[in-house]
Amino acid sequence: MTNGYLDTKVDCIPGLQNFRLKDLTDYIRSTDPNDVMVEFFIEVADRFHRASAIVFNTYDELESDVMNALYSMFPSLYTIGPLPSLLNQTQHNHLESLGSNLWKEDTKCLEWLESKEPKSVVYVNFGSVTVMSQEKLLEFAWGLANSKKPFLWIIRPDLVIGGSFILSSEFENEISDRGLIASWCPQEQVLNHPSIGGFLTHCGWNSTIESICAGVPMLCWPFFSDQPTNCWYISNIWEIGIEIDTNVKREEVEKLINELMVGEKGNKMRQKAMELKKKAEENTSPGGRSYMNLDKVIKEVLLKQC
Repeated sequence: MTNGYLDTKVDCIPGLQNFRLKDLTDYIRSTDPNDVMVEFFIEVADRFHRASAIVFNTYDELESDVMNALYSMFPSLYTIGPLPSLLNQTQHNHLESLGSNLWKEDTKCLEWLESKEPKSVVYVNFGSVTVMSQEKLLEFAWGLANSKKPFLWIIRPDLVIGGSFILSSEFENEISDRGLIASWCPQEQVLNHPSIGGFLTHCGWNSTIESICAGVPMLCWPFFSDQPTNCWYISNIWEIGIEIDTNVKREEVEKLINELMVGEKGNKMRQKAMELKKKAEENTSPGGRSYMNLDKVIKEVLLKQC
């Protein structure tokens, strides 16, 4: 895990190039062939050929090489995403009551964002289940403070390993005029707010796809599961984000936040993110590939089985 072996190139996956072992989901980084998650993934893969439909929350242009390889193997595969963009196209207002958040939302942060300049705020959220040590939380905290950029940081009650934590009065005084900390928020609304200029994220797929739908570039700190793979796409293929080292340091956080928010590389990433957002909207509009695929799933798969 630490001797450089995970940098080994993986050239046996159709549609993926310059891919490394470290970019694979960490569930299958095991030296035990009887590992429960390895066995689970093998079982799921074996079931694919028997499925009436395989539905992905993505769109073809986002992962074209891999999707083309998968289409040749599974004719029953449908891309119907991104779902946030698809939902925005619907006329059915009753769907607005549906949500997938695991934590209670605090909407006061939206009022706070109204007072900020366009594209000036860094939004920080490490998702519903990612955890970290208090030492790493402090590195992120002082990196954000030292960047001198406004930020909205979501800190769940269980974010820190071992339970409670206290941010010093020195830190609170430093950020009092430009930082807001909340326990949870309506993420899609936040990402689509005009004041948001960048997203510091764990790179879970929901967060990744929501950021793309909002046209917001990312700083990536992947933790586990699919996050390393998503980070690889974000930083290497789509070029809409920068990866932060696992052993996070405040100097790096400060530097990368400034690069993201006001640097030349950040501007280029923002432009690319807006291009992906436009493609997402095209795919989920009437006549778009994802829109038509959803119609096919309903008519050719679901209704036929009723």
